[in-house]
Amino acid sequence: MNTCPGCAKNFEHTGYAHHLAQTTNPPCAAQLQFSGLFSESEDADLDGLAEDGDSDGLDGGDADFTGDYFGYYDEQDLEWPDDDHDELPLESDGEDEEYHDTALEHGWERPADPVQQDIDGGDDFENLDNSDALSQPHPAERQEAEAPLGHQPIVEKFPRRHAGAPVHHSRTTAFESYKNILQGAENVWAPFESRIDYEVAKWAKLRGSGSTAFSELLAIDGLREALGLSYQNSRELNQVIDQQLPCRRPRFKHEEIIVADEAFDVYSRDVMECVKALYSDPEFSPHLNYAPERHYADADKTIRMYHDIHTGKWWWSTQAKLETKKPGATVIPIILSSDKTQVTMFRNKSAYPVYMTIGNIPKEIRRKPSQRAWILLAYLPTSKLDHITNKAARRRTATNLFHACLRHILEPLKVPGEDGVAMASGDGVVRRGHPIVACYSADYPEQLLTTGIKSGECPKCDIPHKELGSPHFPVNLRDLNAILAALSLVDEDYDLWRRACQECGIKPVFKPFWLDLPYTNIFQSITPDVLHQLYQGIIKHLIEWIKEACSEAEIDARCRRLPPNHNIRLFLNGISHLSRVSGTEHNQICRFLLGIVIGIQLPGNLNNGRLTRAIRGILDFLYLAQYPSHTDQTLVLLDDALTRFHDNKDIFLDLGIRSNFNLPKLHSFRHYVHMIKMYGTTDNYNTEYTERLHIDLTKDAYRATNHKDEYSQMTLWLERREKILWHDNFVKWRLVGDLASQERSPPDMDYRRAIKMTKHPTVKRVPLDRIVQDYGATFFTAALARYVVGRNQPGLSAVQLEREAAHIILPFDTVATFHRIKFHAIDARGFRDSSVTVDSVHSQPSRKDKRGHTIPAHFDTVLVNEGDGGITGVDGYRVAQVRVVFTLTTQATNLLFPAGPVKPPAHLAYVEWFTPFQQPESHHGLYKISRLMRHGERLASIIDVSDIRRSVHLFPNFGAVVPREWTSSTVLELCPSFFFNKFPEIPSFLSHFVKEVFPDVPVKCDTLIQVSVVASVRKAGGEFIRKVI
Repeated sequence: MNTCPGCAKNFEHTGYAHHLAQTTNPPCAAQLQFSGLFSESEDADLDGLAEDGDSDGLDGGDADFTGDYFGYYDEQDLEWPDDDHDELPLESDGEDEEYHDTALEHGWERPADPVQQDIDGGDDFENLDNSDALSQPHPAERQEAEAPLGHQPIVEKFPRRHAGAPVHHSRTTAFESYKNILQGAENVWAPFESRIDYEVAKWAKLRGSGSTAFSELLAIDGLREALGLSYQNSRELNQVIDQQLPCRRPRFKHEEIIVADEAFDVYSRDVMECVKALYSDPEFSPHLNYAPERHYADADKTIRMYHDIHTGKWWWSTQAKLETKKPGATVIPIILSSDKTQVTMFRNKSAYPVYMTIGNIPKEIRRKPSQRAWILLAYLPTSKLDHITNKAARRRTATNLFHACLRHILEPLKVPGEDGVAMASGDGVVRRGHPIVACYSADYPEQLLTTGIKSGECPKCDIPHKELGSPHFPVNLRDLNAILAALSLVDEDYDLWRRACQECGIKPVFKPFWLDLPYTNIFQSITPDVLHQLYQGIIKHLIEWIKEACSEAEIDARCRRLPPNHNIRLFLNGISHLSRVSGTEHNQICRFLLGIVIGIQLPGNLNNGRLTRAIRGILDFLYLAQYPSHTDQTLVLLDDALTRFHDNKDIFLDLGIRSNFNLPKLHSFRHYVHMIKMYGTTDNYNTEYTERLHIDLTKDAYRATNHKDEYSQMTLWLERREKILWHDNFVKWRLVGDLASQERSPPDMDYRRAIKMTKHPTVKRVPLDRIVQDYGATFFTAALARYVVGRNQPGLSAVQLEREAAHIILPFDTVATFHRIKFHAIDARGFRDSSVTVDSVHSQPSRKDKRGHTIPAHFDTVLVNEGDGGITGVDGYRVAQVRVVFTLTTQATNLLFPAGPVKPPAHLAYVEWFTPFQQPESHHGLYKISRLMRHGERLASIIDVSDIRRSVHLFPNFGAVVPREWTSSTVLELCPSFFFNKFPEIPSFLSHFVKEVFPDVPVKCDTLIQVSVVASVRKAGGEFIRKVI
């Protein structure tokens, strides 16, 4: 029996533990840290010995094998099921979640640590040592570098006109060929009898709950007859799919691979048939790239632009090699990815899928799982080889088994890669295709397994382990010819082979799968991995270092007091005790990480500026590395960001957190610029996309089995699903016909958005006095009067405007209000995607939920175009807080705005202004702003909603210690100054503030009114005029 000192209640041991974990009573919660019931768990490094802080002693030799097989894994690497695949957070309208957050906001938290007396508070960096500082790039430099990204490039075609040229044109397209094979093709829905017959079958295979449940559903008396279905149960439906639907993707075959005198089961497809299936898919044919191109950002062709893989140097150089031997080649770049994943939560059951795609398909299609541009190539064996007792022998056998499997699977690529093979695309055009392995996308353990490099070393270059943290140590790509010569000795002299491999810096692997693949350099093919190298790599380490350097209580307190925003997830319990943090969560933490360290106190009065610069450098690198389009100039920015981190990273040495930076993932950043130039931007080969494939092609397939002899069932389930999906595209083609091909353009970097307002207001009638009291719109009537006068008589002086506004009488005493503005994305072709809300702005007063709890008011900050805002930079833009979004009745509009040349806007907003943008702070590069005040009153205006470009997130200026009376819902009202957050998403990080699209609202000159009894502001000649009355 345990007695809680906080509340004097008695509990059993387990009940006491539960009580301390769940209580919100501060005295009880204070006992948590003294109870000893909950130890602080430290996240184990998920990516192997090489990333551990204690790996200083790695000498490159063989270490005892303590991981799983086919790579260095443990259970934490095998996420279940969606931890690493969640989409970025959009919004939540649920009252339950809002109440939950409110409860956390006001719940117990650890008390603040004592403030060191020799620490200067605030964000005053003026007295800090700047001797080691590398200042942030000037905004104008970034604007100049990023300006070409949203424009059409100058395209230089490959000089040999036969490159990628057709050999001949087939008389039938892929869909027509499919129709000729299909029985009863005169019926659009064949082999099904009707549309309902087909739609039910499609639902059963793509969305249904299972074959047994579907059979039981059809067994309901009269249901099948009422729907007119041609099948009575799942078995009959499967027979229709298996026997009557043509197979457009290859079937799986079960084979045995013999390694060390033991047979291992492999389920794989013919790799050449997989290539042909992707290449000939009619859904992709209008978009395929057949030849390399050089894209330039300037007419003089001096600044290269990189985005898709065909704009990189690898395709151009490979095409040139092929043209010297066999002119008229069409390169088919093959991108491979392998990764073990867990398919059960408790029984530690895993699968080892290998995925592939082709680089001819644009990355905008490849990165969307719904487009099915990736194909499951094989399931590799997952045997743990427990019968081999010697760890070193077990490790060697596991490596040789991996390479034996892939060598057998990729064997059919050798001859076509060298000599070419006739390949027909979905439109019937035949070219001579050369399938060549271009990229291998994998995490660090899988990269080591693929290349045969020892743990703790770089899988790409020859840098020694002890120099991994150096930004300047000269490196060279590993010598492929020397390695191939060493590996060729395996059949001649075993001892000589082992010594030669050791001298080349690789493990003695028996005939790696890439040994004879034409035009393939596996050490060059290993690509950057944003998910594991950045989010789950250095960002993970960086957060741990910050937690060691700063007070965890202070870090958590700052996390609890960040203002809400659509693109920011609030961690109201803090981040110090998070465990098993996913890549998505690290992404979310990165969006506010810089804001919680600005001004924070460090032990021993160490320079906070160095810590801030180091973090800003890594965050800049992270966001720049994810640009969907790059130029030579933006790649200079990427290198500069990494240099700024290296120039300031010694702060972690001075704090005693690190003894060195010999981390392979940190070193890998040095290869990003080269790899982007070779293979295009990182979204061509990021493992984030293949991690998402685990759900569709592995975990869902396993759940569809009876868990006995699962691989034969998984492969059959996938084949039937692929048949239905392909047939669905065929049916759409039968109904609609061929779609017109569209002009290709580089990735859209403007991030255009369209404002979406609900058809009806949230509240139809809000009295004007409630507008002041509930919404905080103190000067609403005065601001609206000035807006009316300014719009009707734009030529008035400030004094005349004040005089005329005093005579305005509003012909209403209520207005209709909207509590939310939504933003939808617009793609490069101008099409609006209404299914996804990419941004939103809240302007909602406090209210009671259905439980009677108070939900705090939520008034977001936004970026407003003052009338002359450009496409890039901050000139002409200002931050404001939206208090009220409203609309006027038709009658009121006609009275206030007589008929004129410009129709008044349908939606207006009352906003409170912040100070203009000045020069960004030198250490962290963020703009500092505060409330715009006149004689103690906030300055406000009525603006058109169409002038709102997007929401913005502000970092409160916390100082050395955050005031504990601030909360997330009140910090915008209580904090005196803020920093403009550039990291909520990539569009915010760009120096682009692009124009929005707002239907049915004409372009107009804006009027900014300072609603104070002593001042007004108007727009005249494109320049602000302020005058004191």
